[in-house]
Amino acid sequence: MSNSYVKAAFSLFMSAEDAAMLAKAERASELLTDNHSDTDLKISFDALGHDFITLFPAKGPNHFGSFLELFDDPSWPMFDCDIHVGDADSCGVCEVTFSGEQFGIEAVANLIHAACKSALPCGFEWSCTSDKLRCDEFGGGYVVITGDGPAFHTTSTLLREALAAIPVPVDQAISPFDPALVTIEPKRFSVTQGEVLVSYGGQRIEQYGDSIRLVGRDYQGHPDEFWIAVAYREAIGRGLATRLPVTEEAAFMSPLARS
Repeated sequence: MSNSYVKAAFSLFMSAEDAAMLAKAERASELLTDNHSDTDLKISFDALGHDFITLFPAKGPNHFGSFLELFDDPSWPMFDCDIHVGDADSCGVCEVTFSGEQFGIEAVANLIHAACKSALPCGFEWSCTSDKLRCDEFGGGYVVITGDGPAFHTTSTLLREALAAIPVPVDQAISPFDPALVTIEPKRFSVTQGEVLVSYGGQRIEQYGDSIRLVGRDYQGHPDEFWIAVAYREAIGRGLATRLPVTEEAAFMSPLARS
């Protein structure tokens, strides 16, 4: 079993009036999570003041109808964070800090958009963590809040888009076979035993057993022309080179035909 956390901590500068509205929003959240009668809620709603009622007017019989639209789940009207309002400076600006370990990302973003116009545009980052090292349990994102509303972005989406933006490499054009790119490395284990490593264009093709025979007074393996023919056959078959014209190909392949 593991515990997951959605964490965020940030501060915004805003007018004292907007900061006061945040305090009223917290009070409204507390009222809605307690068991109050409709009559008590009506009294509490009116007590929040004209500015709150103007910003979050009643909807039909539900006095807190507009306010509840801040939440993805109206039955759980919680911001899930601590909101601390600092003292206003000489210009009437307050620093407000938001922090929490099960942060209500959407609700807080919606609240800032609705109640903190003096702080816009703004944004904040958040992280998703776990107390167990499990795959896909870690991530996060950020929210950009403007007059048009909040825009939510996650690290998983950013990663997917970044990978999708990487150009797919275009395969290099395959050139016709070039014998100058063939590398032949004899490996003699004894007078009559040996192998030959054949490469093409720096890519290993194979290490083959050599047929070593006594020619005059020397023991000799297959000549280079034989191994070039092997390299030609394998380079064409493996897509390392394209075929040569018929007459040239026949000349390259003739040592194999004679062996």
